Amino acid sequence: MPVYMEISRLHRTVTIVARGTISPDEIRGVAQQLAEANVRPFAKIVEVAGATTEWTPEQVARVAQMLRGASTEKRGPVAFIIDPDRTAFPAAFAEMTKGEGPIEMFKSLRDARDWVRRVERDGDRPQTAAPADQTPWSDPQRQGVMIRGDRRREVRVGALDAA
Repeated sequence: MPVYMEISRLHRTVTIVARGTISPDEIRGVAQQLAEANVRPFAKIVEVAGATTEWTPEQVARVAQMLRGASTEKRGPVAFIIDPDRTAFPAAFAEMTKGEGPIEMFKSLRDARDWVRRVERDGDRPQTAAPADQTPWSDPQRQGVMIRGDRRREVRVGALDAA
């Protein structure tokens, strides 16, 4: 199954959604895309409740190192949305990177978004002057990418219709 990722530079937010069995190539592809996009200080919401993967601690450490890169910027908050019965990857990643920035696990998107807003409001992260009627998920300039194995495909992201 593919992994879908959106980046909103206006709101300094990254949203990642993974479904089905996720391969090591797909996880490395997401990490590479994040590193290339230079979004380390952005807030990240990573929805993995519907995904499974088999990873060793060494593989998780390599992904954490790739995301760390040479950047000296503080990592933005990371909110994992999980299935409580499948927490191995997010728990291992959280443990290996806990000193790099706030990271938490949630069972709902609403709780994850509320936590990210709270961390941003209370933290020292630069605030953006985004329009009051916009969110990271309605930003018309957000960028989307679909990752399947080691292949990437840019996805045109348009306004959502409330049909």
